Amino acid sequence: MLTQQAMGWNRRKRDNLHQVLAHRYVKITERAKVEAASFSDFKKEHNLDQETIQQWVYDVRQWAVTERVYAPGCTEGLRVDIENITVSLLRKKQDLYRQHDSNQARQRKRKRMRELKKKLREKVVQYNTGVQEEQIDEELACSLTEGYILPWERHEHGNTFRLKRSVFDQVMLVKRLEEEQSILVKEMSQHIMFLLKEVQEVEALRGQTLEGIKTSNFGDLTEDAAHGLKSVLSRRWHFLKSQHKQAVHAYSGVAAMECHDLHLQPDIEESDDNDYTSPESEEEDL
Repeated sequence: MLTQQAMGWNRRKRDNLHQVLAHRYVKITERAKVEAASFSDFKKEHNLDQETIQQWVYDVRQWAVTERVYAPGCTEGLRVDIENITVSLLRKKQDLYRQHDSNQARQRKRKRMRELKKKLREKVVQYNTGVQEEQIDEELACSLTEGYILPWERHEHGNTFRLKRSVFDQVMLVKRLEEEQSILVKEMSQHIMFLLKEVQEVEALRGQTLEGIKTSNFGDLTEDAAHGLKSVLSRRWHFLKSQHKQAVHAYSGVAAMECHDLHLQPDIEESDDNDYTSPESEEEDL
């Protein structure tokens, strides 16, 4: 029973692949446009040029690869823990409704956020206990108040490292979406080529079978078996041709919308049907 369900799932996945890829591409494209527009507004708001953005991305990468070893409970170690928990909470808060459609998934996310907030509060209290100056506002920090900057985050030039990380995250997000677009274009092209190859292989085998029937050369098959094989191949050819046509139609809409070259093949021409019976006509004869 489980095997049958798996086979059915694989069959549905194969038959609907063109719809899934096209829908996924449209969804990713819309998301990429939204994120690009949001990032453009962000750059205007903070008056950032491309050179500054590249420098900030480099700074964050250097910060990420730099190894740091802190003694347990030391001030620097607590700062790192507070920064990491804060960034993690901000990301989870941002993605709460964007990435999770079900209420159950959001509840799990909220539970994890409550645990992180509790841990953040403990770290903040521990940090404030050990320092006399530049203490953290516990309520503002733990409630993730927009615009609140941790005391040590502000640099001499007025920009915070949190702002740099926000820019880095947005740059990486836009790049990931663009990469996913390219991957989907490649997958759609490969799907079209695969279907075309399948159609051509079945067409060649069907042609050999028809030729054998014409010349009464059935090989190892009986005459009835040869006619049965012809019928099976005809049905398979019609199915693959329909799949190819649907895929070309779906991907052509995407290509027209985004002006991408998906290497779409023209629809397969109808071959001469005088030498074989289509599945539809066979059913009518029955």
